Amino acid sequence: MNELVNEILKRYQQPFMVIGVTGSVSVGKSTFANNLAALFHQENLTTSVISTDDFLMSNDTLLAAGIFEQKGFPQTYDLDRMATVIRDFKAGREQIEIPLYTQELADIHPTQLQTITRPNILIVEGVTALRLPEDVLDFKIFVTADLVNIKSWYLSRTLQETALAKNDPSSWRYQYAKMPLDELSDLVMKVWDTTNQTNLDHYILPTKSLADVIVTLNDQHDVKNITYNNR
Repeated sequence: MNELVNEILKRYQQPFMVIGVTGSVSVGKSTFANNLAALFHQENLTTSVISTDDFLMSNDTLLAAGIFEQKGFPQTYDLDRMATVIRDFKAGREQIEIPLYTQELADIHPTQLQTITRPNILIVEGVTALRLPEDVLDFKIFVTADLVNIKSWYLSRTLQETALAKNDPSSWRYQYAKMPLDELSDLVMKVWDTTNQTNLDHYILPTKSLADVIVTLNDQHDVKNITYNNR
């Protein structure tokens, strides 16, 4: 990771830089982005991480447009708004309010916004991060792993999050928390096959060629290999 940080810092031009981090659902984008941010903090660079999920269209909007079943695909994000936020930061704006996606609701929060103060380095992580226009991203990272591991992580994470919701009727996962484990596991993997695998094959993997760096993780979510595309 230190080598990657040094490579990024070679391209850093004060006072502001934007890094895009993408990869499959459940590959570990958020953890990777936060670990990267921690390394930049050690270099005395202020760093913030935002998720592309904060720019998802609301569930009501998706239902009205008839594309709720495609949630997570590029057409369900407000990519223009995301690009505008970044361009405003690049133009010197110091603070911007953006929407907030909550896992509890599985939706954009209806009233709450989050305020982002312009850092030295902004990391944008999510499945659509590399679909942003070329002019808004200064460095692009694609995180990958063996598909068997990704699907295993997805199943494990979903089962854990569902179990945690068993006493929370406000969570959308509550309705599934009392299902028999084998039935819930089958349902989770059907969602993978119909939605997440389709998203990976048709929309996420095609952005891999745009990345400056491909980071491969091992079965413990640790960095196994880093490949530079444009050296």
